[in-house]
Amino acid sequence: MALQHYLPSAKFAVMAGALVLSGGLVAGAKYVTRPPIGSAALTQVSQDQQQAQAQNWQQALQDVEAQSGVTAPQPPDPNVVNSFLAAAKSPNLTTQIGRSLFINLSSASSQGLGQDAPTQDELVAQAAAQITVETASSSYSAANITKISQTPSSLKAYGNAVMQAIAAHPAADVNATYIAIGGAVDAQDAAPLNALPPIGQAYLSLGKSLASVPVPETLAPLHLELINDLSQMGALYPDMGQIIEDPLRGMAALQQYSSLTDETKRVLTNIAQALDKDGIIFSKDEPGGAWSAFLST
Repeated sequence: MALQHYLPSAKFAVMAGALVLSGGLVAGAKYVTRPPIGSAALTQVSQDQQQAQAQNWQQALQDVEAQSGVTAPQPPDPNVVNSFLAAAKSPNLTTQIGRSLFINLSSASSQGLGQDAPTQDELVAQAAAQITVETASSSYSAANITKISQTPSSLKAYGNAVMQAIAAHPAADVNATYIAIGGAVDAQDAAPLNALPPIGQAYLSLGKSLASVPVPETLAPLHLELINDLSQMGALYPDMGQIIEDPLRGMAALQQYSSLTDETKRVLTNIAQALDKDGIIFSKDEPGGAWSAFLST
């Protein structure tokens, strides 16, 4: 992708160029102050003189500056760098991180850094820390759940009601989600992503439907986790839908979605095991018969 895409303005480009130029001047100053290899002066300087020069490097640099007319650059003002990092912020996460990497690398280069592994690792870590997407906080609390006393009949009714709600929202489909995203990424075409908004809405609707199901008291904590996981999955679809326009945002959302998918399976498995432990048996003709799939895993 063209570098110009990451530059917010001509002023930004001038500043970045100045940072790179200052790095070149640092390298030049090092070259000027370095004695030629094999020179007679090098062999005539005693060890004590070398130590004195090392201790008074700043004076030596000033002497070189006076003789050459070239002034070595000062490290970039952190306030200036921070102001440009603030200006680099963008609703497009990929663009923002590209800009911030460019600024930080230019700043490091101006100080003679940027080519060493520790500096590069630090810059990568700073960039990685920005790759997050915000989702809605848990939409439901314990106060939103209708708790009922736990009896064999209430447990069985709960098991059937949960599976009925899931079956009523077939669009909340993990496979359909991955197919849409995979098709868009493979073709580099956003058209397949049009399938995502209805899927996300289905997850939100499923969470809402499950929130209205009466829950036996001992299963309330697991049920609360379930409806919040599903709601958060639904909230990620707008960000996943930007995977072509804003790849880093889309991939970060997809990673969270994958983690929530695994978490939802774990919660459903725990509920299935709790029902089985309490001796609740569902026939194949009942909606609750679907719980057997979670027991087999």
